[in-house]
Amino acid sequence: MPANAEPLLLDTSAAVALLVADHPAHRDVLAAVGQRPLGLSGHAAFETYSVLTRLPGPLRRSTATVSHLIAVNFPETKFLPVQAHSRLLGQLADLGLAGGSVYDALVGMTAVHHSLPLVSRDERALAVYRRLGVELAEAAD
Repeated sequence: MPANAEPLLLDTSAAVALLVADHPAHRDVLAAVGQRPLGLSGHAAFETYSVLTRLPGPLRRSTATVSHLIAVNFPETKFLPVQAHSRLLGQLADLGLAGGSVYDALVGMTAVHHSLPLVSRDERALAVYRRLGVELAEAAD
């Protein structure tokens, strides 16, 4: 990968598809990210860990394996600083966000804060990401 390539951040929907080789969207996400450096966007790091450690039966990965997969595959993972978290908490009502969309806002605002594009396959979250002004990278269906 080029040393100066801009990193891409992924949400959980894209990260799981990328890491699970037999996921129906694996090839699409792999093509979308190319050789770019990758990171998880804020809360997506914890959510990806949670999903991969609770997959059914033989698909489930151990906690040690998942920690290693995340560290190796997503070295550009970014988080919101404390002040940005506080601001977002104060903005949620004005943005009309509640329930699970709050977690989408955490993911989206992390990408916005770091001025990095986000890869997502989560149709439900896209409206939140757009409302926040997230730069979305293409992940083909």
